[in-house]
Amino acid sequence: MNVNQVLARAFASVVVSIDLTDDDDIDPDIATDILELAAAFFRDLSEEGRREATSLILQCAEMEDKPERKRAILELPEAIGILDES
Repeated sequence: MNVNQVLARAFASVVVSIDLTDDDDIDPDIATDILELAAAFFRDLSEEGRREATSLILQCAEMEDKPERKRAILELPEAIGILDES
Protein backbone atom coordinates (compact mmCIF):
# COMPACT_ATOMS: atom_id res chain seq x y z
CA MET A 1 0.00 0.00 0.00
CA ASN A 2 1.20 3.50 -0.77
CA VAL A 3 0.84 6.42 1.62
CA ASN A 4 -2.38 7.68 0.00
CA GLN A 5 -3.99 4.26 0.38
CA VAL A 6 -2.91 4.03 4.01
CA LEU A 7 -4.27 7.51 4.76
CA ALA A 8 -7.55 6.75 3.00
CA ARG A 9 -7.91 3.48 4.87
CA ALA A 10 -7.14 5.15 8.20
CA PHE A 11 -9.61 7.96 7.47
CA ALA A 12 -12.35 5.56 6.42
CA SER A 13 -11.75 3.39 9.46
CA VAL A 14 -11.97 6.30 11.90
CA VAL A 15 -15.04 7.83 10.24
CA VAL A 16 -16.89 4.53 10.06
CA SER A 17 -15.99 3.70 13.65
CA ILE A 18 -17.38 7.05 14.79
CA ASP A 19 -20.46 6.63 12.61
CA LEU A 20 -21.23 3.13 13.88
CA THR A 21 -20.60 3.92 17.54
CA ASP A 22 -23.63 3.87 19.82
CA ASP A 23 -24.97 7.33 20.72
CA ASP A 24 -24.43 6.45 24.38
CA ASP A 25 -20.69 6.04 23.73
CA ILE A 26 -20.11 9.25 21.77
CA ASP A 27 -22.31 12.32 21.75
CA PRO A 28 -23.91 12.58 18.27
CA ASP A 29 -23.30 16.36 18.16
CA ILE A 30 -19.59 15.87 18.85
CA ALA A 31 -19.38 13.10 16.26
CA THR A 32 -21.07 15.33 13.68
CA ASP A 33 -18.69 18.21 14.43
CA ILE A 34 -15.67 15.94 13.98
CA LEU A 35 -16.95 14.45 10.72
CA GLU A 36 -18.04 17.78 9.23
CA LEU A 37 -14.61 19.28 9.87
CA ALA A 38 -12.88 16.34 8.18
CA ALA A 39 -15.33 16.39 5.26
CA ALA A 40 -14.59 20.08 4.65
CA PHE A 41 -11.01 19.24 3.68
CA PHE A 42 -12.25 16.93 0.93
CA ARG A 43 -14.63 19.52 -0.51
CA ASP A 44 -11.63 21.78 -1.17
CA LEU A 45 -10.19 19.23 -3.60
CA SER A 46 -10.25 19.69 -7.35
CA GLU A 47 -12.61 17.48 -9.36
CA GLU A 48 -9.69 15.16 -10.12
CA GLY A 49 -8.78 15.04 -6.43
CA ARG A 50 -12.36 14.19 -5.52
CA ARG A 51 -12.37 11.33 -8.04
CA GLU A 52 -9.07 10.04 -6.66
CA ALA A 53 -10.30 10.28 -3.05
CA THR A 54 -13.54 8.49 -3.99
CA SER A 55 -11.56 5.74 -5.73
CA LEU A 56 -9.31 5.28 -2.70
CA ILE A 57 -12.28 5.12 -0.33
CA LEU A 58 -14.03 2.56 -2.54
CA GLN A 59 -10.84 0.48 -2.54
CA CYS A 60 -11.02 0.54 1.26
CA ALA A 61 -14.54 -0.85 1.07
CA GLU A 62 -13.28 -3.74 -1.06
CA MET A 63 -10.78 -4.65 1.69
CA GLU A 64 -13.41 -4.60 4.46
CA ASP A 65 -14.66 -7.98 5.67
CA LYS A 66 -17.48 -6.82 7.93
CA PRO A 67 -20.66 -6.11 5.90
CA GLU A 68 -21.89 -3.24 8.10
CA ARG A 69 -18.53 -1.45 7.90
CA LYS A 70 -18.26 -2.15 4.16
CA ARG A 71 -21.70 -0.57 3.56
CA ALA A 72 -20.73 2.48 5.60
CA ILE A 73 -17.47 2.91 3.67
CA LEU A 74 -19.31 2.61 0.34
CA GLU A 75 -21.60 5.45 1.48
CA LEU A 76 -18.71 7.61 2.67
CA PRO A 77 -17.96 9.57 -0.55
CA GLU A 78 -21.56 10.75 -0.71
CA ALA A 79 -21.69 11.39 3.05
CA ILE A 80 -18.67 13.70 2.93
CA GLY A 81 -19.86 15.43 -0.24
CA ILE A 82 -17.18 14.48 -2.73
CA LEU A 83 -19.24 12.68 -5.37
CA ASP A 84 -19.80 14.43 -8.67
CA GLU A 85 -23.14 16.19 -8.42
CA SER A 86 -23.86 16.11 -12.15
